[in-house]
Amino acid sequence: MSTLKNLLDELTKIEGLIAAVVVSRDGFVVEGAMRGGGSVDMETMAAVISAGVGSSEVMARQLAVGELQLSMIECAQGMIVTVTLGEDAIMAVTADLDAKIGNIRYQLKKRLNDIIAAV
Repeated sequence: MSTLKNLLDELTKIEGLIAAVVVSRDGFVVEGAMRGGGSVDMETMAAVISAGVGSSEVMARQLAVGELQLSMIECAQGMIVTVTLGEDAIMAVTADLDAKIGNIRYQLKKRLNDIIAAV
């Protein structure tokens, strides 16, 4: 059985993916990995992911579209994908604009059960 750190390290090997982090719902880093050392502050990333996913969950409820599972945000210099990991955790990845988002979504879904088991 792979550890959460190993699973996140493997995710960062996907072309275009920069960072992968699992955070608690209250905004603390559970585990994280970055390609090539990176320069993202994981603590800040955890806090804003928790708040952002919370807001997205409120939006999903208000618009009656069901429970939030995955969200994608495209920004001027990259993308953010978040995946809910049950009631207690959230996983987020950041990627380059040139990343193949379909492959990233596929790879996340393919590994989801292993990641949930490792959390």
